Amino acid sequence: MTKKDDIIEFYGETCPHCLSMKPVIDKIEKDKDIQITRLEVWNNTDNQEKMHKYEEIIGEACGGFAAVPAFVNTKTNQALCGAHDEADIIALINGDDCTGNVCMPHTKMSDKK
Repeated sequence: MTKKDDIIEFYGETCPHCLSMKPVIDKIEKDKDIQITRLEVWNNTDNQEKMHKYEEIIGEACGGFAAVPAFVNTKTNQALCGAHDEADIIALINGDDCTGNVCMPHTKMSDKK
């Protein structure tokens, strides 16, 4: 079960890509009955520090640098960068492998018996 803080969205208050994700995230939260932690990082230094903790995986998803919007699954240590559709965010929530900013069934999980 997904718990609060398992999935974090880092966003900028006036970032157009972040704003476009709001209705998508609202729908996922309602449909899946989960809460995604949303942390504004452009104007909040405490949240910037929290984002810094995940900078390596966010940077990998973003092509070398941390940017917003960024979505992190803290249980699987996977991230997505940029605006994504509902299916991609749900795949991240489900623990799919999002290497290269593309989510697919988690190869590490399929190797386990």
